[in-house]
Amino acid sequence: MAIVLGLAPVTAVLSLLFIGPLLVALAQSLGHAPIYGVEEFPTLRYYARVFGSSRFRIALLYTLYYAVVPTIVSTVAGVALALALRHPIRGSRVLIAVLRLPVVVPYLVGAAVVVALFANGGLIARVLFALGAIGSTGDFPRVLFSAGGWGVMLVYLFKQIRFTFIVVSAALAGDGAQYEEVARSLGATPVRALWHVVLPRVVPAIVTASLLVFAFNFQTYEIPYLLGATFPNTLPVEAMRRFNAADLSRRPEAMAYLMVITAISGVVLAAYLQVYRRWERGRRRS
Repeated sequence: MAIVLGLAPVTAVLSLLFIGPLLVALAQSLGHAPIYGVEEFPTLRYYARVFGSSRFRIALLYTLYYAVVPTIVSTVAGVALALALRHPIRGSRVLIAVLRLPVVVPYLVGAAVVVALFANGGLIARVLFALGAIGSTGDFPRVLFSAGGWGVMLVYLFKQIRFTFIVVSAALAGDGAQYEEVARSLGATPVRALWHVVLPRVVPAIVTASLLVFAFNFQTYEIPYLLGATFPNTLPVEAMRRFNAADLSRRPEAMAYLMVITAISGVVLAAYLQVYRRWERGRRRS
């Protein structure tokens, strides 16, 4: 009972800020939205619009693309940096401080930095033009507002490599070094000690970091909206465009998009956790 009472304030806040709005969005997606002049509850008409639209299918693919690719790259790069810097070397403190700094920088600031650097009239294009590498700043490869989403990827990686690095470094900062030293003293090679001793101890941190990164990338809209192509784009952007439409009767459709986004991300994250738990159980039995 004491634990329940202790968790009650946190549970109440989470219910108020997350579960409550989600239930309101669910009701509106099912046609109960009198504030927008829509009262046809219950109906699946707005979900039929979503799933019947070719824009939805294309947006789903792009959402997965924007979510999966940065998650994989930031996880691999962040873990590699954490492992490379797990033992103090000359200059490592300065490098670690530099790596940690962008974590406190908002994503919108990161977007401004990417625009300043990689736009066709940005700093890199001007430097290359001054060096004679390109004939004009317009010849610089299109990074922003492209279907490839390179500008979006750069902003995500700018923050998420460092986030993964910090999470994994915190896991490595425990007593893992002692186990690695014991393995080395018993004759294990550096590679075997890394693979069989160090990595298994930081897998939970890697899973946690990748889960958070994927969830953010799948559900965020501001960076794809600012730096992505007009079409195609992600599910959150499609939802936001419908919510901001002059016709208020389209807002239940935006809420249907929101519920679909929440359901898909929840299923993917639950499947990922299930795979990890099976791997963990198999590792313990072996």
